[in-house]
Amino acid sequence: MRISTSQMQQNGLGRMLEQQAKLLMTQQQIATGKRIINPSDDPAGITNVMGLQQSLKSTEQYQENIDYARARLSLEDTILGGLGDSLNRIRELAVQGNNAILTKDDRITLATEIRQQLGELLSLSNSQDANGEYLFSGFQGKTQPFSVSVSGDYNYSGDDGQRFLQIGLNRQIAETDSGTDLFRAVRNGNGTFTTLDNQSNTGSGVIDVGSVTNPALIDGDTYNLSFFAATAATGTLTYGDDLTTADNLGYTLQINGTTVYATNEADLAPVNTLVGLAAEINNDTGTTGVRAYVDGGALYLANTSPTSTPMTITETMSGASDGDLDGLTGYFGSNLTGTTTPSRAITLNSEADFYLVEDSAGNVETSGNYADGELIAFNGIQTNVRGTPNVGDAISISPSVNQDVFHTVRDLADAMENIGANTPADMARLNNAVNRFFVAVDSGMVNLNQFRAQVGSRLNALDSQESLNEDFMLELKSTISEVEDLDYAEAITRLTQQQTALEAAQQSYIRIQGLSLFNVL
Repeated sequence: MRISTSQMQQNGLGRMLEQQAKLLMTQQQIATGKRIINPSDDPAGITNVMGLQQSLKSTEQYQENIDYARARLSLEDTILGGLGDSLNRIRELAVQGNNAILTKDDRITLATEIRQQLGELLSLSNSQDANGEYLFSGFQGKTQPFSVSVSGDYNYSGDDGQRFLQIGLNRQIAETDSGTDLFRAVRNGNGTFTTLDNQSNTGSGVIDVGSVTNPALIDGDTYNLSFFAATAATGTLTYGDDLTTADNLGYTLQINGTTVYATNEADLAPVNTLVGLAAEINNDTGTTGVRAYVDGGALYLANTSPTSTPMTITETMSGASDGDLDGLTGYFGSNLTGTTTPSRAITLNSEADFYLVEDSAGNVETSGNYADGELIAFNGIQTNVRGTPNVGDAISISPSVNQDVFHTVRDLADAMENIGANTPADMARLNNAVNRFFVAVDSGMVNLNQFRAQVGSRLNALDSQESLNEDFMLELKSTISEVEDLDYAEAITRLTQQQTALEAAQQSYIRIQGLSLFNVL
């Protein structure tokens, strides 16, 4: 086979170009520090690197999310601390105001500071982050969550959503809390039921917040606790004369000036039971404002609404004509004799000595003799009243409902401003109002502390996940480096070999180019 001069030149040139390409490739690798310059250099390796780099970018985004969430949650933690400080200060003011030696003006001064603290609570609830988004609006980050109307009501304009951020491949964390959960989802009373005194009560009774003795018996109904006075009624009307029924002695029973029952000897069958007498009295309750109840062989009376007006019972005999021979003993023990129209009035003591608990349909749940501080228990509910309630005073016991902290504080300020301090009844109303506030604000503080604990745990979770992400990124970078990065020792050795090979190829090419038949002639 003959080899032409042209072919030899092309082969030599090709070998030099090949060595130059290899040398250039190695130089690029050394310059960039990368083993893979082009995808074609290692298709499998570059595919692996691309997947690893995508994981690295995602993890870097997780780290950015962690930084953002940490800033939001740290701000929320600071705000929750401020809310706690304000509520604690309001609580201190409530303790100061619940003191009998203070005047109404003193309490108005305290109420002024309470309203200032209320404004601070509202301002904190509308806090924004560095991006101008409200912290407690749920998903409605650009909407101010809380506002107060002209009538003094507090309204919520956010929603109940909670935003989450991805901080790891399989992990999310909440970076917001809704205003409903934090400020509005707080049960009043003891969480199951709440007690509320009638603001017209004239006695000094103060109701306890109460407790649940058997949750299975709680039926969610509303109950009315009212107070009665015991009477000496016997349920028997006795005519004392020895004449015939034709003498026609009459009897009239009036309560607060209204006739509730009347009869005479000719009737032959007057009411002769306490239950019958109570029914006659209750028939005119709408007019007299007095109701009757029979328990344990005794008749009790009470005003249907709290009032300071004494309850007056008047028994009258008519038809008397023959002096001492005419006589009558009334239901309430009045001994009526004489030749005219004898009448006797009884004014009941305003202090109550009996209580009655009825459900919303008027069914009696329990009753008993009232004693300061003694337990009143029914249907899984237990409470007590301290002080001296008056006849007709009333207290409602109803299921707990959600009450936001703003209304709780506002109600306290209203009580401080509007309730006088001159009578035992005023102090009882104030004591009841402050007690309701204590129970409600304590529930609010428990809720607030729970949220603060949650925020703290989320911040700890961010720190933990951040550390895990850093470790993961380090592993990713190490793996990428193993696949992609250059082994400098091997590359420099290879570079030296390739340079030598290129120089050899060049020298060979020069020598071959110099060969000729004329050199051997």
